[in-house]
Amino acid sequence: TTARMGGRGNNRFLSRNLLIQAKPDGSRQYYEHDDRGCTYRGSGSSERTNGGGARGRANSRDFYRNSGKFRGRVWDGDYGNDRSTRLPEGHWRGDRRPSGRGLRNLRAPRYQDEDIEMKMNRDRNRRQDMYKSRGGRRVKDFKGSRGPQNANTSNLGWHKILIQEGIELDKNEVLESIRNLVHEPFTPILYEVEGRNLVFYLEDNGRAAQAIVQIGKRVTLSSGVRLNIWSNRSLPPNKPVPPEQHDCLKRVMSERYTPDLRQLNLNNFHNDINLIKEGIFCPLYRQLNMQLVVNIIVENIPQVHEIDLSQNKIQCLDDLVRLVPACPDLQKLNLGKNKILNLDTLEKLVGLNLTELTLEGNPLCNQFRDTELYISAVRKFFSKVVYLDRQQLPRPIGFEVDEDESKIPKTVPAYFILPDVKDLVLQFIEQYYQIFDTEDRKPLEAAYSKNALFSLTCNFPDTGPGSRFSNIYLTENRNLKKLGSSNRRQKLVFQGRSAIGNLLCKLPSTVHDPPSFTLDVPVANPKLIVVTLSGVFRQQADRLPPIRSFTRTLTIVPEGTGYCICNEQIYITTATVEQVKKAFNKTRVVAPAQPIMVSVEQIEPAPANDPGTQQATLLPMQEAMIIKFSEASGMLPQFSQLCLEQNGWDFNKAGEVFLQLKTDNKIPPEYFAQSV
Repeated sequence: TTARMGGRGNNRFLSRNLLIQAKPDGSRQYYEHDDRGCTYRGSGSSERTNGGGARGRANSRDFYRNSGKFRGRVWDGDYGNDRSTRLPEGHWRGDRRPSGRGLRNLRAPRYQDEDIEMKMNRDRNRRQDMYKSRGGRRVKDFKGSRGPQNANTSNLGWHKILIQEGIELDKNEVLESIRNLVHEPFTPILYEVEGRNLVFYLEDNGRAAQAIVQIGKRVTLSSGVRLNIWSNRSLPPNKPVPPEQHDCLKRVMSERYTPDLRQLNLNNFHNDINLIKEGIFCPLYRQLNMQLVVNIIVENIPQVHEIDLSQNKIQCLDDLVRLVPACPDLQKLNLGKNKILNLDTLEKLVGLNLTELTLEGNPLCNQFRDTELYISAVRKFFSKVVYLDRQQLPRPIGFEVDEDESKIPKTVPAYFILPDVKDLVLQFIEQYYQIFDTEDRKPLEAAYSKNALFSLTCNFPDTGPGSRFSNIYLTENRNLKKLGSSNRRQKLVFQGRSAIGNLLCKLPSTVHDPPSFTLDVPVANPKLIVVTLSGVFRQQADRLPPIRSFTRTLTIVPEGTGYCICNEQIYITTATVEQVKKAFNKTRVVAPAQPIMVSVEQIEPAPANDPGTQQATLLPMQEAMIIKFSEASGMLPQFSQLCLEQNGWDFNKAGEVFLQLKTDNKIPPEYFAQSV
């Protein structure tokens, strides 16, 4: 412990330090240190002063001249006359030992609160730091020590698993037995017989390879045979795809192709589960495999719009040169997470009209610290790129003006994300409103699924012409801005066919204006269709019927052989002045299709079990129309369906044709249900 002492009137202790040493027996020894002249004063000893730090360090070296910590002391100069009391600068001395040899037997302090001479114990402390105390034992801590030379510590790269003498074993049983004991998931690649052994490869799964080796002697088959399993690091297997497997490769590529989007997904292609089941290993970083895949693309899908080649460890793009003249519509290319080293490799693909390019995850991206330089380097090869690494690029600075891009796109009355759903949706909407604008809306229940949801939201002014005849809507209005009760909000969500049908029947009679309809289908796939429909309708009233605007959002899903609405939200408000001026304008109405007049010769009786006479898929609404038309006309359902089909499923037109033919007595009696 060091204490600083001094003060006015006590020049003796001015700028002096007091050193206190605690000894093992509990006693303490006091020393004084003078900063001015390195004075040492101990209890019961004389005072010593050195002339400076350099001299003290030199004497200290003389003190440790011979080998050993405190052996063979040599005193030079003034120290020779006072061997028992004077020490080199930088040290203190304790009391004399019984041996009479001064500091010969001085040991390092044992307690943490004692003073430690750092220079004297530096080597010993360094050796002690190499050990850690664990459970009373000292265990050497080797930093960065390596395990056995043959241990597979890396999880990356290829590993070859070899099962000795496995030629006569059941491959499936062997693999299943290994999976039962190994908790690490793994996918065996090229699982086959090699000589008298069974082998397969693992890619970037060193943990699984190590786990398989560890359970080698523990795997016992049902026949009692124990497996002897070895694992070694390996080069990637180099096995070309034989010609007899080319058709299988085409089939797998066709499953990865989306015709509607013209998109080919070859992401991590060699690990495709279907290829592994067929025993095909087709890495695209092999030149022969890439040539084979490019040939299949050029010969079968030259109209491809997007290709995803990410995660295939591709280094060279020479084999993609054939895509430049053969695939003029290719605009999106994903080369991310490969091993492309240099951006100059992309020069092979100059000529493709790419608007979207992905290169992230390649070593070449590490060459650019500045984003602007990276974008500029890519645009040297593909000047029309708009999206780079899924990020929209700023417009390139130039003097040319692209007039086509500056034009505002034209508005269209309908938008369909897929052209194939256009006819289906238009037919559905047309049949729906043919029934909705009648007095009996009960058949519309068939257009909804069993647990469908329906909500109605309205917004009308409190006064003025727009508020006329609006009370009937307000009772079922689920306007969240005007409803504070959560229970009321929940009750106004109608669920089920019957509840929705009853609500539709309660709504006032309407007449819709089809030319005012705007139809959008932003989502369309085999499992879900989302339709947004807006337009105007006239509410039936005794005088001055109001014209209102509506927007309906329908979620349509397949059910049975047709489609049903599973969720609908309708919003009704007052029509704008412009909508009122254009509504029900006869000059805007598109001329309806001419009704198909059905004669007796055209309606041929057909067997009920003939599949050719039945439509492939009937919507629930069409089935409801058939039942209603059969009840109204008295004809059998199959002839009612035929009449509706030949008149474009227009209920009113089919009824007019039926009445005309019945008046002319041109419908055979067998078309009607026979009374018993």
